[in-house]
Amino acid sequence: MEKIRMVLIDDHKLFRDGMKKLLEMEPDFSLEGEASDGIEGLALIKRSRPDVVLLDIGMPNLDGIGLIRELRSTEQNTKFVAITAFNDERKLSELSSVGVHGFVLKSSGRTELLSAIRSVARGQCYVDPKVAGLLLGAFHKKQDEADMLCDLTDREKEVLFWLAQGLSNLEISAKMNLSEKTVKNHVSHILKKLDLRDRTQAAILAWRVGIAESSEE
Repeated sequence: MEKIRMVLIDDHKLFRDGMKKLLEMEPDFSLEGEASDGIEGLALIKRSRPDVVLLDIGMPNLDGIGLIRELRSTEQNTKFVAITAFNDERKLSELSSVGVHGFVLKSSGRTELLSAIRSVARGQCYVDPKVAGLLLGAFHKKQDEADMLCDLTDREKEVLFWLAQGLSNLEISAKMNLSEKTVKNHVSHILKKLDLRDRTQAAILAWRVGIAESSEE
């Protein structure tokens, strides 16, 4: 089994100790190291080249947003999951803008954390449902929610549903009996029609307007 290699960066030792115990219980996880602040974390990431970085946002010396900005140009394949107590719109919007792949609140549970790690390791996004609405507010403040989806076809809405569940284009193609290229085209059309930058914002929108919680067979 190929393990997901990760590092943990948080300035609270008690939190790191709890996280380590949780991660060590998962057979497909490998914790490569931990750091207590952004500067130490930056060196650790460059040294170990992990698949996924689990990081807090409010850290001394260099915060999580600054750390991601520092690494964006050099660590192209590294995925970032923000595990944070912040739930204000401004901070969460800033996280999205620097390219965080997963968002999990510290008040959430084990299921959300493990889902986030595995989703971003597969190249997908994960948005904690508790923060989805807050994030979307920064993208579409003046646009009525009901109007956001009016330009989407039924097929595009179905693609958006599966995208919000964390599925890749290949997995969506299997679910919908479409070619992967067709799904990719649908995703591109969805982003263009909704004026969204990436799949993360699309997933946020789906949770906000209720598509992600609807029943699809």
